[in-house]
Amino acid sequence: MNQIFIANPKGGCGKTTIATQLAGYFANQGRGVLLVDHDAQRSSSDWLGSRPAVCAPINLVASSVDVPVDDGSADTIVHDMPAAWDMDHVADIIRDGDKVLIPVLSSPTDIKACLRFVMGLYRSGVMESNISIGLVANRSRMKTRYFQVLLEFVGRLELPLVASLRDTQNYVKAMDRGLTIFDLPPSRVAADVEQWQPIFEWLQATEH
Repeated sequence: MNQIFIANPKGGCGKTTIATQLAGYFANQGRGVLLVDHDAQRSSSDWLGSRPAVCAPINLVASSVDVPVDDGSADTIVHDMPAAWDMDHVADIIRDGDKVLIPVLSSPTDIKACLRFVMGLYRSGVMESNISIGLVANRSRMKTRYFQVLLEFVGRLELPLVASLRDTQNYVKAMDRGLTIFDLPPSRVAADVEQWQPIFEWLQATEH
């Protein structure tokens, strides 16, 4: 069973977007996918509720972080983690073999919040276990000064920057219809799909 956690206590960094995109991608690959919505706002649940019936199926569980999840024999479980969640028991939630993707925006506030989160992961002891952690630069505008600041910050963390996803309305339009970019005509989203390839390669390379 493949567990992927999309986590960052900072709200608005794109956790739900990345979680739903991953769920949609793996569903389109024929995997049994469980999307776990841990956020009290239930954004992933709302997204899945508007997903057309003709799309590849995705199962859903909406629960708080500390409630055990019945995986239902899913091949892949994608956890959309909440903002400002208590990290005291993070080692009970994220375990050996799991993968953690941390979306981060290129702004001073988001960079500082990401640093605090990574430091919290170190303090929790979870970094000493056999998990894989990577960062995703989300809604990136690569020609801006703060994107370069973000790259410098990531370089000091000694964690891989798995991918950079551009700032585009394609995600907004897809999410509004319960879709992912992997459900849209390839000619419309070719540039975005290409940016996801390093994420899929990283997830495959870190499978245990």
